[in-house]
Amino acid sequence: MRLKDGKRGRSRAAGVTRTARLMHSGLCCPREASGVGRAVNLYCCILLLGLSGACVNLSPDYAPPPLPGGMPAAYKEDGRQQSVPAQVPTPGRWWEIFEDPVLDNLMLRMNGANQNLAAAAAAMRGAAAASDAARSALFPIFSVPVSAPRSGGENMRAGGRYSGGLQSSWEISFWNALPAYEAAGAEAEASAADFAAARLLMQSDLALNYFQLRSLDSRRELYESTIEAYKRAAALTDSQFRGGMVTRMDLDQARAQLADAQAQLAALERQRAELEHAIAVLCGQSPSGFSLPRASTAVRVPALPTELPSALLERRPDIAAAERRVAAANKRIGIARAAWFPSFTLGADVLWQAAQWRDAALYTWTLGPSGALTLFQGGRRIADNEAAVAAYDAVAAQYRQAVLQAIREVEDALSDLRYLEREAESRATAARAARSALRIALSQYQGGLTTYLQVVSVQTTALANESSAIEVRGQRLAAAVNLVKALGGGFDAGEIQRLLR
Repeated sequence: MRLKDGKRGRSRAAGVTRTARLMHSGLCCPREASGVGRAVNLYCCILLLGLSGACVNLSPDYAPPPLPGGMPAAYKEDGRQQSVPAQVPTPGRWWEIFEDPVLDNLMLRMNGANQNLAAAAAAMRGAAAASDAARSALFPIFSVPVSAPRSGGENMRAGGRYSGGLQSSWEISFWNALPAYEAAGAEAEASAADFAAARLLMQSDLALNYFQLRSLDSRRELYESTIEAYKRAAALTDSQFRGGMVTRMDLDQARAQLADAQAQLAALERQRAELEHAIAVLCGQSPSGFSLPRASTAVRVPALPTELPSALLERRPDIAAAERRVAAANKRIGIARAAWFPSFTLGADVLWQAAQWRDAALYTWTLGPSGALTLFQGGRRIADNEAAVAAYDAVAAQYRQAVLQAIREVEDALSDLRYLEREAESRATAARAARSALRIALSQYQGGLTTYLQVVSVQTTALANESSAIEVRGQRLAAAVNLVKALGGGFDAGEIQRLLR
């Protein structure tokens, strides 16, 4: 009998200990527990349900959408040897490959003062703030309500009632809040990539305008020297006309050729002034107080490397932005699916009320969960799911188009560099031959062996070939800029996170 009583006593003691442990862990609701204890236990049950829901990934498994035919193995227009990593332009300072200190200085000024970049940076900060706001949905809300209204009326003494307290609520819907936060984070990363893309666009525009301006400087130098030669030829023709050695037509042709060259020089000066104004605006300055001195030395065309097209996915900021938006759309599918799940809210209120501040306060408290499950909305949730999938398909198509456009831009730049190099060699040969022909024509004209009309024809040809050679050199510089831009300008995927810090 004692043995049975002893067993019963030990069993009862063990049961009490086990019940205490369960109550401490919030997993048991014995009848002896108070109302607060039962509410706490219900809180813990709902919390566990919410945490288990957080483990449910409602979004589809994500991977960047592949191209229909896959990425090409090599560039079609690339006839050169594949690059090595040491030849890749320095990330963020790609313009240094042109070795022009004036361009380096302009780039630094533009990066710090361009207003389009300032707007893109503000948009990036706004997207990062939206991501932080979405993250706040994962945490409970606390508030302190306070009120002190007074009321009165006819035949009623005016009086007041004072109240205050502490309120808290927590909506446990991690299957909805987590995808929303992740989608907002992907949008923030896309906005950072948009900023990098805008910066690359502004930098390439500045480089293109600068190289075009330097090409005009070279052409102006050519026209100025040509005009001096035309002036000497016109003076010689005028002297010969006065001596009766040539006709009036020869003199008029010489003067017309001189005036035409002067008109073309004025047109070049106008174009240079407009480019200078554009560079000033890109650098965030007023064109009225900006000027660039003329430079007679030509910018060297660098030898640029090429990379495999797959590197575009990491090098181009616009592709990175498109890919991040695909990831955000993928998360929004999970948000739409979360509408089928119930929502749970944990709430707790502690309030006190009193007629006067000095009176004894009446305290009340509320503690407990609430839940809701939508049963019928007329097909809205199905439509929302279909809309989320359609939005994903749209941004996925935009991503593929961005990749295809990037490959096209690389191919265009490579073909431009290849064929412009050939054209530059031919133009240089033509210019040398035209200069030789001009010397012979002038010598024959001075010796009376030919007419001035032939001299004018040779002079026009020589000027056209010299000018075309300079233009082709400028086009080669522009093609080099376009290739660097098409390859992302040294941008890498890790820059997104650095921009968001």
